[in-house]
Amino acid sequence: MKIQSITQIIVLLSMLLMAGCAALATQSPAAQVPPTQPPATQAPPTDPSVSQGTPQSELNTNVVLNMVERLNAGDVEGSLAYFSDDAIAYFMGFPPTGIEVYKGKERIRSLWQDSESNHFEWEVEVVSTYGDIVWVQSKTWHDFTRKLEVAPLEYRDIYQVIDGKIKTYGSWLTEESLARFKTAFKAAMPPEPTITPFFGRPGSELTVTSSGGTCTTDAPLALKAGDVKVTWNVKDQDKSKYALTLFTLDPNKDLLDLMVATYGQPPSWGDMVLYEELGPGESKTYPLSLEKGPLYLICWSKPPDLPIGNSGLIPVVP
Repeated sequence: MKIQSITQIIVLLSMLLMAGCAALATQSPAAQVPPTQPPATQAPPTDPSVSQGTPQSELNTNVVLNMVERLNAGDVEGSLAYFSDDAIAYFMGFPPTGIEVYKGKERIRSLWQDSESNHFEWEVEVVSTYGDIVWVQSKTWHDFTRKLEVAPLEYRDIYQVIDGKIKTYGSWLTEESLARFKTAFKAAMPPEPTITPFFGRPGSELTVTSSGGTCTTDAPLALKAGDVKVTWNVKDQDKSKYALTLFTLDPNKDLLDLMVATYGQPPSWGDMVLYEELGPGESKTYPLSLEKGPLYLICWSKPPDLPIGNSGLIPVVP
């Protein structure tokens, strides 16, 4: 992305992450628990404990709602008390990569502190629960999105609650909100540079490593069309299943669109050229025949079922 200075992009992207990826806010007074859900239990500001006699679905619902309520009240530490120390948060849909990963309560703290000082509003609605999973719809307001005149932005969120603490938090910007945001952001930022054609020697191997709750790639600047080897190493041990997907997209779609579309069924405007699953600690190499590109990569884990890392675009050249 072309910008006038490194400082400018750091500041703007930091504001974007606070505005959307974190799905943070001070809760709107109008936000209510859905009629089908029991009312949230008021918890002490820094004590996320709840009655052990409460059904598990209500316990987990209360953890999420009480966490939001404490942040809305300006109690950053009280809100963070509902997260495990090793919690991981994943936020899908914002530039430049379409996914931001925050590992550990200390990383999440910086987002929460910024939210408290940037006039957030956070409106949440619990949609359903199953086991340790809580599905939520949410809206956020933030000074930056108000300035862009796109507030509120809407999200679909998922929480994994274990032993009364949020272990995993995933948030997807909705397709409609992404479309509004991309238009406003493009108008507010200098135009992006034209993509430079690839000159050089393309590779024929791609290595992906899943570790630390996310994934990294050892990818060449471009892949050669034809036979390609994809090696995938899963080093993590804390999830029951991991998945790797590779996509090609229609010309009018990009990585941001793809990451938002990871909530639900695969998009009609993308072709999945690889889908593979592995268990914890497993490794495997897959032969792949590529005819066209560019290529986009997403790795996953479950439970809960959500993307944990990506890469792209990777050109495919003759």
